Amino acid sequence: MSGGLWEVVGTGGGAGGITVRSSKDLNSPEVAGGRLSTGALIAELEVCEDRIRFSRISGSGPDTGWVSVKAGGRPLLLRAG
Repeated sequence: MSGGLWEVVGTGGGAGGITVRSSKDLNSPEVAGGRLSTGALIAELEVCEDRIRFSRISGSGPDTGWVSVKAGGRPLLLRAG
């Protein structure tokens, strides 16, 4: 299932984009530049439960890191294409 493209559709609690962390652990530190913008397109590098390690294709934010697919039952990412 690795290698898919995803679009950022959530806002992570209305803070503008979604939080990017340094590892799959939800308590890991945010990476520098911290948030992926809504509308950003990312390439899936690895999946662990509802977390994705990515490489950013377009939009603003960190070039790589870990993000959640959903939060509080609401989607943060949707498969693109």
